Amino acid sequence: MARSRIPPYRQIAATVRARIEAGELVSGDQVPSANDLAETYEVSRGTALRALRVLRDEGLIEVTQGWGSFVK
Repeated sequence: MARSRIPPYRQIAATVRARIEAGELVSGDQVPSANDLAETYEVSRGTALRALRVLRDEGLIEVTQGWGSFVK
């Protein structure tokens, strides 16, 4: 991930949010897992989980333990 003043978890959340807003991910679609996000953005799994929590807290996704994260 490129150097920025914005924390990596916020950058990842912004990228996924943009995909949702653009209609690339729609209601019911599964968003990439924390492991996938960590690999894609070369961050720790904890950072990826934090990004998913931001999106959950914003009401954009629903996280179901054992199943994954889905667009609301």
